[in-house]
Parts: sequence; structure tokens; C-alpha cells
Amino acid sequence: MPRPIVMIVGGSGATATRLRAQLSRRGMRVRSAADCGTALELLSEAASRVVPGRRSEIGAVILDVDGAGIGAGAFRELLQAEFPEVSLLELPSERAGPEDVGLLVAAVEQGLREQDTRGDDEEAEGYETPLHGYKFEDLNSRNPAMLDLFRLIPRFAQTASPVLIVGETGTGKELVAAAIHRQSKRASGEFFTINCGALTESLLESELFGHERGAFTGAIHQKKGYFELAHGGTLFLDELGTISPAMQVKLLRVLQQMEVRRVGGTELLKVDVRIVAATNASLEDAVAAGTFREDLYYRLNVVQLSIPPLRERPEDIPLLAEVFRAKFSESLSRPDILEIDRMAIARLKGYGWPGNVRELENVIERAVILTRGPAITEADLPERLKLGEARRTTVPSFDLEEPLLAVVTRVQTAVEREYLKRLLRRYRGHVGRAAEHAGINRRTLYSKMQAHGMRREDYRG
Repeated sequence: MPRPIVMIVGGSGATATRLRAQLSRRGMRVRSAADCGTALELLSEAASRVVPGRRSEIGAVILDVDGAGIGAGAFRELLQAEFPEVSLLELPSERAGPEDVGLLVAAVEQGLREQDTRGDDEEAEGYETPLHGYKFEDLNSRNPAMLDLFRLIPRFAQTASPVLIVGETGTGKELVAAAIHRQSKRASGEFFTINCGALTESLLESELFGHERGAFTGAIHQKKGYFELAHGGTLFLDELGTISPAMQVKLLRVLQQMEVRRVGGTELLKVDVRIVAATNASLEDAVAAGTFREDLYYRLNVVQLSIPPLRERPEDIPLLAEVFRAKFSESLSRPDILEIDRMAIARLKGYGWPGNVRELENVIERAVILTRGPAITEADLPERLKLGEARRTTVPSFDLEEPLLAVVTRVQTAVEREYLKRLLRRYRGHVGRAAEHAGINRRTLYSKMQAHGMRREDYRG
């Protein structure tokens, strides 16, 4: 079997050159990635080629923090969460001497030797890798689609292009928008949110563009709008699909010219704002129906991020429930509430969550208030969860711009996930019996469970 690849990320200076030479002389295969985004793509490609029971061909990553771009911090977290078997080391500075490079080469070799030892242990124990939740900014998930989203955020954040976030109400679109802002070069600037669906047209215009004194009844002072206030930062426009045709024209002009005129004013003011917009409705359908301008849609839809609903992320329900339990146990001064029992978790996982993550958060807050502790039980949950209401089977969300094969693959993935969930529930997490029932071997089942973020521990008892 060929030796693992050592990937150097962002290294372009003399230190990286010396390191490549030493690694090559020791018989190691070296590969370069210009930045963190490229490195993640290469790691994902390598992982997709892995045969069950084998490790990725990339064994170590050496990160040049200064040369890898502003996503280096997030890259570390993503690498450790998604590719924990890959050793991560940092490239010494350009002031480093030969002895520093030699120490790094020795550390790489030691890390690869440890991987060989762990690989033998994993083979003996049945190649099961426990999966844990992953936190990125204020987002928590172990769902593959969400982890893909976490990978994209740092890459898209580095551009100045508008971003369109698509997802049902309550999926966390504002959290994603805030993460984009914090990962961007505008992180030191302001981040403002405005809910377009909550304001009348005249009030929305005033909030976005500002107004001059006397522009309308009650305008006793000049007021800056959010475009001015967010200069150098990010403006998040939520529920964008609700704005009127007239407001669409005004918004399009701002995006094209990057200048605003306050209501009642004559002066054009230059602004520098990153726009992140969100919608819980299909803007494609609105464009087709003639209720949303096609030119504005394409202006906003340079980059699109789609957040799957909670019902398509069942593995996230226990994880998020625990996050909210810890949050409200502290904020509501209930340190005696230590866990959520198995029956309550089963009820949470059996519910359809039409209100998505926001509804789950509200349910856990209510349970923390009601329970007498030390655990949240089935009795502390709302009646609709006990009755199994809002459980529904839907076609996974998709963008009409996607090719048919991508949509079909997503549907197949959703069906496979649901099948495995029911199968593991039937056999109470017993992988051997579940694999026999499904007509596949244990190793294949473990691989599929890992791909879908499933742990057998969640189905035991």
C-alpha cells in the first residue's frame, strides 16, 4: 500500500520549499493546496474514494496559517471534526531554521506511525467510528448536508458577492448569515438584520434607505438607513420574497450602483455593503409567476446556500435538544436538570417539526421550565409530540436549477436514511442483525451509518 499523502496548505515560501524537499527525500508523497477551501475539496475527494476498512490516502495536513487565508481557524475545526484520522500540524514561520523543519518532519512521521497503529485496532474492533456533534460558529450539526454547508461558509464568506440563503422558517438562516459575516473580511464591521416581511412598504423603505427631516408626517429628525449604517459590514435581508414590486426596483438599483437616496432627499450616498438575503419561499416560482423581478433574483442569487429542514436531519434532533437543554438550564437557573431521558428523545425524534429548529428550541425551553428534574421526561413535552402530530413525509427540498441527477440522488439519500433509521430502531442498534436483515455486511452498514451521521447508541434500549 503506498504511503499516505502529506498536504501542505497555503505554503509558498522558503520554509515550505525546504519542508517539501525533506519529506520527498524520506519517500513521502507531498501535495499542495493554495488555500483552505481547495484543501477541503481535496480531502473530500480522497474520502469519497475510500474503501470501507481503509483510511484516506491523505494522512497529514501541514497548515501555513499566514498563507492559507482568513478561513484557517474554521479549517482547523472542520478538519478535526470531519477527518479526525488526519494529522494536523502547523508550518513554522519564515524565520524558522533547518532544525525546526526537521522537527516538523519527525512529527509528521510519528503521526503517520500512530495512524497505522490505530488502523490495526479499528480493524480488530469492527471498524466502527463514533460520531459526535460538530459546532461551527453558533451552528450545531452532525448531518452530512449541514457539514457540507459548514465547509462552504468560509469559502463564500471571503468573496464580496451577494448570498441567498434558502430554507424553511425556523431552520437558522440568520445564524448562517451571521456566520458568513464573522468569517468574512468585513467581520470588524457591523452586521444588521431586517425582516422585510414584518414591515409595511413605506416603513421598510425608511428603514433601508433612511429619511430626511420632514420627509413625511412624524419625520422630525434625519435618520440613516440600514444601508448607511452597515457601510463596511453586512446587511441581512430576511423574508426577501415578501417585498413589493416597487421596493424590488429600488433594491435592485442599490445593488447595481451601491448608492442610496434617503426618503425625501436628493443626495446620492455611496455605500459599501455585503448583502445576504434569505427566503422561505421559492423565488424561482415567484419569478415564473411574475411577482418577483428576474433581474433582481439573478443579482441576489450569485451564491445560494440551502438549509435542510429538521425533519431531513433526524440525527441532529438529540444533539440540538441537548444544546438547548444546557442553554436553558443555565439561563433559567435550573442546574439540577442534567439530561433528557431516552423516552423523551424518542418522542422528539418521532415528531415532524414543522417549525424546525426554532420549534425544538421552544419545546426544550418549555420542558426546562416545567420539569422537576433531574431529567426532562416524556411528560414534560407538549401534547402534540406525544400524539405524534406534524409527522409528515415530504420530498426533500431542491432547487430547480439543480440537474435531475442531483435531485434524484438527494431523494435516494433521504430514503436510505429513513430505511436505516427504522431498521436500527427495530433491532435496537444491533448492527449485526440489522445488516443481516438488510442483506449487506456489517462493514457496509457501518459505512452507511457514518455517511448519514447515525450512531447505534442512539437506537439502543
